[in-house]
Amino acid sequence: MHVHVTVDQGGWQSAPDPEPGSRWWQRIRWGYNLALAALSLTLAGPWGALLASVRDEESLAGAWVMAVIPLIVLGYLDNARRVEAYAAHPDLWAPKWRAAAMRLLLWAAVLGTVLTLPITTLVYALTGVKPA
Repeated sequence: MHVHVTVDQGGWQSAPDPEPGSRWWQRIRWGYNLALAALSLTLAGPWGALLASVRDEESLAGAWVMAVIPLIVLGYLDNARRVEAYAAHPDLWAPKWRAAAMRLLLWAAVLGTVLTLPITTLVYALTGVKPA
């Protein structure tokens, strides 16, 4: 038995570059997100009212803390549900519905916060006027 080995001294072999995928802005489903944002307005109103009452009765910083913590938690859960739906079998609907529900809650939290706190914060910061 004879074995012939040829060693190429040209350096490390590397795998060819993968085909470039689509960019993140090309993967966004605009209609899906716009529909969920519109549906979330029914939940964003009560969330904004709750944040406004905390802002008026307690403090603006307390309202921001109350808004940011759920945004972080919902963002993490939304990402987890997206991955779960992506990895699930295409015939399974439950992961897709859970991902859509989590995205709906995230949109509600974002819109409720954006419609309630930033303008008041800007007015307080620029004028120095605080509620009595």
